[in-house]
Amino acid sequence: MSDRKTVITISRQMASGGAYIGHLIANKLGYKYVEREVLHRAAAELGVDIKDVAGQDEKKSGFIESMMKSFVFGTPEAVYIPPARRPVYDEELYNAECRIIRQIVERHSIVLVGHAGFSVMAGHPDALHVYIHAPMEFRMARLAKFHKLSDEQAHAEIEEADRRKEDYLRSRTGREWHDARNFHLCLDASVMGFEAAADLIIGLVKT
Repeated sequence: MSDRKTVITISRQMASGGAYIGHLIANKLGYKYVEREVLHRAAAELGVDIKDVAGQDEKKSGFIESMMKSFVFGTPEAVYIPPARRPVYDEELYNAECRIIRQIVERHSIVLVGHAGFSVMAGHPDALHVYIHAPMEFRMARLAKFHKLSDEQAHAEIEEADRRKEDYLRSRTGREWHDARNFHLCLDASVMGFEAAADLIIGLVKT
């Protein structure tokens, strides 16, 4: 009997409910839920504190951030000032996360939320890749409720998160985030509802 593990990857728009749906699926199937663990283990592997790389997780560093990293040790004629921490480049963090995801999959069937899972696990024979999305108004209402934001603040947060996620995935994977060809299933959570979405995904896995 094969001990090959099943992988469900969930790529989700901010505040679309993708993480909640992922938790529902993991609980119902008895799979390991994987999200924040990847970043924590990557930080440990790279020898940095989690807070030093949290801002880079699934986000592409801006031009100024990248430039500052390249000059962290100063120009040749500058006086050397030891950096507060070792700089971690986007590609370095991404590669560490890819290794960790593959290590986890060797031992567990998982629900992986984020971390470009649809690309990292693209060659896995027992992977189901899912994209969870929802209209802006639905996402704004959820974000404003849970984080006590105004509609304007929620809209701005979502637009910025979307832009950085798109840039990150394009730079790391060479793929467009919203391209349905990356996924086996695309769901509008505002229409399906979280429970129904989770049950539909579970049904696909079981068949």
